[in-house]
Amino acid sequence: PASGASYVEWLPAALPRLLAATSVSLASSEARASASAKEGGESAAQAAESTASSLFSRAADLFRLRRLEQRFDVLAAFGEALASKPCQLEWGASRLAAALELPEKLSGLVEGLTAATANSASLVVAVTKRAEAVRSFVREMSRQLPAAEALALRLSVPSAAAGATGQPLADLLGVLPGALPDVCQDHWETCSRAVPAVCRCASGSEPGLTPPAQQLALEALEVLVERCPEKNVPTLLQSFRDSFGQLLKGGGKASDSHAARGAASCWAAATCALLRRQGSTQQASMFLEALLQALDEAAPVGPFVPVAFQVLAPIQVDTAGPTRAKLPALALQQLSQTVLPSLESRAKDSARELWVRRAALECAVSLLCALPEEVASSDCGDVLRWCTLTGLKRLREDTAGANQAEAARFAVQTLQLLVRATRRSLDWVEDELHSIVIPISEVSNKHQVPLVRLGCFQVVMALMQQSHGHMAPFRKQLQESLRRGVEDPCREVRLLAVAALNNWHCGNSSG
Repeated sequence: PASGASYVEWLPAALPRLLAATSVSLASSEARASASAKEGGESAAQAAESTASSLFSRAADLFRLRRLEQRFDVLAAFGEALASKPCQLEWGASRLAAALELPEKLSGLVEGLTAATANSASLVVAVTKRAEAVRSFVREMSRQLPAAEALALRLSVPSAAAGATGQPLADLLGVLPGALPDVCQDHWETCSRAVPAVCRCASGSEPGLTPPAQQLALEALEVLVERCPEKNVPTLLQSFRDSFGQLLKGGGKASDSHAARGAASCWAAATCALLRRQGSTQQASMFLEALLQALDEAAPVGPFVPVAFQVLAPIQVDTAGPTRAKLPALALQQLSQTVLPSLESRAKDSARELWVRRAALECAVSLLCALPEEVASSDCGDVLRWCTLTGLKRLREDTAGANQAEAARFAVQTLQLLVRATRRSLDWVEDELHSIVIPISEVSNKHQVPLVRLGCFQVVMALMQQSHGHMAPFRKQLQESLRRGVEDPCREVRLLAVAALNNWHCGNSSG
């Protein structure tokens, strides 16, 4: 550090890593064997063990004394340190578990995982980071601990979750996906006790939970279904039918829309897990068909079938790097051949109610966004064209009320499809410029969600790069859109609008 002040600034943040790296290195079997081999070996080994034990205790104290935002940094540091040691650390892992009073004080380890932050906008990011830190720590501890202690640690998670409620339950569900995979097959009876609690959180019926907590519960639910022993799968799926089946049938009644929405999410999580399980194709098809029937029969879950498809194919924002799909590529390709045509048929059927056609369109758009670009463009080209253009038309009509989360997600995914189609130079993009540029120009300035406005200018940039010579008839609309864009209250939108405006002027001058 250049000064005492900078030293004070970086040391608190670095302390967890320093403690973790030092204590784990001293506790490794290699370090202890090396100390024993030196002159005065026995006393040197004892000194190394004593120092490591002291550092583990200090780390436990640091974890308990730190503020919420910093406590999980300690777990992340130890998770990384343990992962870096392929050799056995049984002695060290046991000492660390004792210092943290695990598994007896497991609830204290995860306390505050789903708690709100000072900046509510970053809550999802914060909770996800905390959950990954705890899961990594539990995984690595289980890998290094003696077998009996590792099993006790893993099984303590579903056991504690089964009897918890409210915030403590939500916190425990954050670590459940890290503890379950290796114990479900041989200890399903213990793991299955957590299923009712997980369903309460995943469906939103557990009071006082934040949206990120519900997402963690859906992840836990998927792991339970995916890892369930084959002989227990029928019983598990029947429990889903008993809990949510009536809400997926015509004539079923939901106490409120919240219950129907929760049922759709849980049903989709189970479907997603079945699609990933080997040999469960038939069960997955039955669960998918039940979702589509909910549209046909105007079931309570019907309006929330698009929410179910968001669980199956979650929204992904294009970045420079690759995105991770919720489902394996093969499962997505099978859905594109079976479910996607069915959704398109429902969306085009003018005899159906408007809400059914809209819901089917939203589901189709979600599924198209989850497909690899080349598959969506080549194998599903006609569906891609119709869904994108119809989605743009609806987006233009819905701008005034586009502050709802569902409308914003649909808008982002529609624009994502259009950006991909433009980037791949699909012929229909130039043929349909009149159906693209005018809606984009209007939405780019009127939509209330910055990400949607940003997506509009991404489309404009892509169109300029691919079809600049054909944009002249829309000069007035584009210039007005870009003029307002450079004054947008969101910095990211302003920057992209400025880049698009420069691109427009440069293209015109070169032409």
